[in-house]
Amino acid sequence: MMSFYGLLGTAAAVYLGCLNKRVSGPQDSDREAISSLKLALLDGASYADIDLTEGIPPATHKGYAIIGGSGFLGTYLIRLLLLRGETNIRVVDLNPPETSISSQTAVSFVRADITDSVSIRDALLQLFDSTGSPPTVIYHTAALIRFWERSYYSWHLSYEANVIGTRNVVAAAKDIPGAVLIYTSTADAVLHSTKFCRLGLDAKYPPWNKSAISDDDPPLGPWEHHGSCYAKSKVLAERLVIGANGQNGLKTGIIRPGYTIVGPNDRLCMGTLTMPRVPNFGKRYRQTEICAWDAVSAHLLLEDALGRVPEEAAGQAYLVTGKGPAWSLGNIRAGIKHVSKRPLILDNVPELLVLILAHVIEAFLFLRYHTLLPFYLVVGRLPRPEPRWMGEGVYLQPATLEFLADIIIDDSRARKVLGYYL
Repeated sequence: MMSFYGLLGTAAAVYLGCLNKRVSGPQDSDREAISSLKLALLDGASYADIDLTEGIPPATHKGYAIIGGSGFLGTYLIRLLLLRGETNIRVVDLNPPETSISSQTAVSFVRADITDSVSIRDALLQLFDSTGSPPTVIYHTAALIRFWERSYYSWHLSYEANVIGTRNVVAAAKDIPGAVLIYTSTADAVLHSTKFCRLGLDAKYPPWNKSAISDDDPPLGPWEHHGSCYAKSKVLAERLVIGANGQNGLKTGIIRPGYTIVGPNDRLCMGTLTMPRVPNFGKRYRQTEICAWDAVSAHLLLEDALGRVPEEAAGQAYLVTGKGPAWSLGNIRAGIKHVSKRPLILDNVPELLVLILAHVIEAFLFLRYHTLLPFYLVVGRLPRPEPRWMGEGVYLQPATLEFLADIIIDDSRARKVLGYYL
């Protein structure tokens, strides 16, 4: 007769085998490696024949404030505003924008901290010299994107920047007559968690029974939401923005780009291109991506809709994504490798190993924090959630692995209401 420990070992082996199958991703035949024919289409890709202003409204010559304008998406937004001929653009950020933007006569910079209510209010209510009025269109793109953590002791970082910061922005915007506030959120706010340990047994029940998400889906419950501090903070921030619509004449709206925003200096492509060796996991999962230019175009279309059809567009959030079918992550990396000017080494790593390692790292950080906590409290401080020496290794935690899922965005509502066509 098999001993208790033998039964336990057998059960553990069976469970790990099922977990390995679950986390490795679907085995559909249409997820095979991208063909050389499709890769060849990338060789002729160019911005040269693309009119980036096509499909967006013309210049309004209003006053614009871009909160977080020195960041990734904020930089693209300012470039598009300049391309269409705007003349009053204010960058509101802790850091100045890059030289190619700061050198433009239409652009000014005001240093401000969104977590400081006085600082952000002064920055937004400051008058433009050319108009004698404060900016009436406010784009709030600033965020602290700590997507890798879900621990309670790091929550305050995301909460202060993304929730308190948004509350301060909303309060200041209410004091500007006729203002429009557009908030950059994330598809993470409405994406369900993966729940790997359930082994896919929940695949028959909503919301886990489908991979495509749209604005028509019912709200997620607390257990169904992403577990990361970042996603949770964005959900709370969205509520503040939606709740402020109509107060003191303020019009608000939200853009949820999904799933990954790609383009020069992005995290997905640039990370792959710059790493000496690329750990290649999650290859079979299929996702829709959005170009940074399309993401900022959606923002401008929402601004236009808030003025054109406010009764339909205001106080709403819109999912937006790119054109075309969803690519698997393996195919995306194959495409990046194809166009790279230097050889890229893709190291296939078992997803189960990554999942286990992610939990080990999270457990180590938990123990480290609580070991240091008594000593830091003596001097009235809190330890950092992670040590500096870990570098980008801190990203490998369970919350990061929420991206190991089929994520297909249905943005038909944005196309209908906002006129979002690529």
